Amino acid sequence: MAAEASPSTESTSRVGILSNEVFGPLRGEDVDYVSEAEVEEQADAVQKALEKLGLEYRRFILGENIESLVRELKDYRPSVVINLCEAVFGDSHLEMDVPGILELLRMPYTGSPPLSLGLCQDKGLTKYLLEANGIPTPRFQVLETLEDWSGQLSYPLFVKPLREDASLGITKESYITRPKELEKRVQYVVDQYGQPALVEEYISGRELNVAVLGDREPEVLPVSEILFEFSGEPKIVDYSAKWFKDSQEYAKTVPACPAKLQASERHTVEQTALQAFGALHCRDYARIDIRLRQGIPYVLEANPNPDISPDAGFARSLKAAGIPYEGFVKRIISYAIERERPRSNK
Repeated sequence: MAAEASPSTESTSRVGILSNEVFGPLRGEDVDYVSEAEVEEQADAVQKALEKLGLEYRRFILGENIESLVRELKDYRPSVVINLCEAVFGDSHLEMDVPGILELLRMPYTGSPPLSLGLCQDKGLTKYLLEANGIPTPRFQVLETLEDWSGQLSYPLFVKPLREDASLGITKESYITRPKELEKRVQYVVDQYGQPALVEEYISGRELNVAVLGDREPEVLPVSEILFEFSGEPKIVDYSAKWFKDSQEYAKTVPACPAKLQASERHTVEQTALQAFGALHCRDYARIDIRLRQGIPYVLEANPNPDISPDAGFARSLKAAGIPYEGFVKRIISYAIERERPRSNK
């Protein structure tokens, strides 16, 4: 699909950069704090982009005092807010509430709306919607206890927390080949993360990260592939591979962008990503994670408002597309402002 026209920032007088205070993990493992810390890197990168664009800005931190933040936003009255919040009070489950506050304040903001963030936070709901729209996704079951297990899925299986992102709760032990392992891992997720476990059939195939950019006319950026430089299963991007740069897991999961895909494969992957983007009400930018097996693109997860720090996968696709980082920031600002224009002017 053709890219949307390069947007203007003429109607932007000042920009708010909104990010959340890092409290540390409320559940899970102690090392889970690492994935939260990158929100500051995103805010720094956006600030530099705004400086290059010559736009006035102010940074806002969502901490414990919501009332204080609301007062600060109302006093500054930004033309648009770049919403980088991934948690509230250290709880990622409350991420969807942040754009809700901005909507009540009638402030244009970048990124996905509360509905999309809420849907994608719950991996079970995400997969139900994908299935309802005819979008391939691994067969799955949500378990609050192993007593709910139907036994209708085929091994090997993959187990992860139902309502976490950033690979939280995902290790090699998430790969399940027999019932005893399933029992142990489901119990781990329930006990350690305080939520049900998502159990799905493990798809062995190519790991693709598909960045989508746009609002009314979204486009797919060059597809990125994770190359697994080791033999055997599971071939996964677990928490260590994603966040610990000095680990073997990180060293042996190498991104390649653009991915080497046949034209027919690329078309199928891109169309599937766009379908998922629309079905889940994503907006402005998102990353759709796909496993490609025998020509079928299975959507594993959708990530609205994904990590946009300069070394993250989304920025990698921007670079491959020839879009400078400040150009990306300019676009998402424009999308947010355009949504606020009266329908009669569109």
